[in-house]
Order: sequence, then C-alpha cells, then structure tokens
Amino acid sequence: MDIKKKYAYNFSYTDCTPRPGAERRVSYETTYNMDIKKKYAYNIGTMFVDKFKEDKTLGPLGKRLEKAKSARFLTIEVAFPYTWSIEEWEKQLYSYPLYIELINTPMGSNKEPGFASTEGGKEQFLEGIEQGIRYCKALKCHRLHIMAGLAATGNESTFVDNLQKASELLENEGIIGLVEVISGGVIPGYFLDNFPRAIELLKKIGKENIKLQFDTFHLNCLGYSTEEIIQLMDENASSIGYIQVAQTPNRTEITSPGGVDYEKLFQHISGSPTLSYLTIGLEFKWESAPDYLQLTSFLSKF
Repeated sequence: MDIKKKYAYNFSYTDCTPRPGAERRVSYETTYNMDIKKKYAYNIGTMFVDKFKEDKTLGPLGKRLEKAKSARFLTIEVAFPYTWSIEEWEKQLYSYPLYIELINTPMGSNKEPGFASTEGGKEQFLEGIEQGIRYCKALKCHRLHIMAGLAATGNESTFVDNLQKASELLENEGIIGLVEVISGGVIPGYFLDNFPRAIELLKKIGKENIKLQFDTFHLNCLGYSTEEIIQLMDENASSIGYIQVAQTPNRTEITSPGGVDYEKLFQHISGSPTLSYLTIGLEFKWESAPDYLQLTSFLSKF
C-alpha cells in the first residue's frame, strides 16, 4: 500500500468475466491507495468480529461487506464463506464489489478441521475440495486453503496422496492450493503443527500449484522469533503462496505490541524480489477501537 500513489479501478472492466450486473456499473470507479506490487487482504471474519455479536457465524453478509467497503477495503479474505449460498454472495458482491483472495475448504459436520490427512476420509476430503472449487469459481477467488485435519486420525501418506489429487482438480480451474502450519493453541492436535514437517510434505507432494500459507502468528506461537521467521521466509520463498499476519499472543492488530516485530518483517518483505509480490492477509482482531488510519499509515511505509 502506498499513500503516494492512487489507482482508479473500474469494477466493470477490471475482471474479464464480470460478475452478474457488472454491465450496469460501467461508470462506477473508485480510488484506493495501494502499491501495484503488493496487496493486503482484510479478513472480514476476524476484523469485524465484535460488530455483529448477535450472529456467531460472521454477522449478516451484507452488513459485513458494507463495513469492509466503508473502511475502503478493496481485497478481502474469508475463511468459511459457506455460511451463505453462492447466490447470496453474488447478490452482495454486486452491491459491494470486493475481490476475494482466499477461502478455506469447509470444516466437517462435527467441526473437524478438514480431512486432507484423515485415514479413511477421502470421500469427505473430495467433497470439501469440490465445494471449495465451486465457491472459488463463483467468487473469482484463486486460492484455496486445504485444511489438513487432526493428527490423531491422520497420516502422511494419506495427506500426500490427497494433496496430489487435489492438485489435479485445482489445476483444471486455475486455483492454487495452500497448506498452513497451525499452532496447537488455536487447533489442538492439528496435523500440520510443525514447520519442518510441512516443508518436507510439500516436497513429497511435488506440485507447483500446492503452496505454503505462511502464517507469522502461528510461527511465533510455535516459538520462532522475528529473525527466525524472516529466515524461514527466505529459505522457502519459492514454496510460499500467501502470507498471513497477526500479533501474538492474542491475534491483535499488527500495530500493537507483541512477539513479532512487524516493522522489521514488513521491511524485509518489501525488499524481497520474491516475497514482495505475495498477498498479505490481515487476519487479526482489533485490541480496542478499530483505527484504520493508523493501519493505513503503517502499511504505507512499505
């Protein structure tokens, strides 16, 4: 994001396959401050979590997207869009044109965190991939976080086989599959709770369209310092397809004090010829009252 540059986006023509009704918005243009090299995706599931407490899903979709638009967001991420139908998403995105960078595969009926590693769970895994693909296509989202499942019911060979199959299905649709290391404090017993193991499994999968969702919050929770996180980024830059950030220990805004030096981290990302072109997902909760001016001021430095 660069406060010195402004780009006007015409939502009717930016996308080669406009959303329904786009032809009626031919004159709709708006100006956002952003650096063409870098995008920030605002997580509408965490950033507005206190705004609609009466609805524990994410709040009414229209209100949430309206809030994102009023905060001058252009790009968003949403972990689980499945609370709403594809038709509802298309209707709301017509009113609040926003670009979606990332969604997750759905959780199981018993809140299982995915089935990619689950022995005997291939049917549920493929159903989740197919549902994720349907939503990605409808929302014009090109990244799908494939949730790995629990270690107690998972094994490595199942995980590798399932991700190789998912790679084929996603490649046909031009979608990048992502896997993420998640700390035990967030999902106890998650299959991918170890960074070296995740890198080794990515090598075994061996597919160009299966990448790492590099989450600095989880890595710091696992004991990695800012300097070590930067080193991991550099060593595995070609394997990273997306970055997510939040401050530890309570997933607060990146401008708040905590375990990660985001000034140093963002400065490093900005100077990297590989990392600087990756989308950065802002997956945090406001510690107090939202301060978008402070956030914009911080991001504009990089």
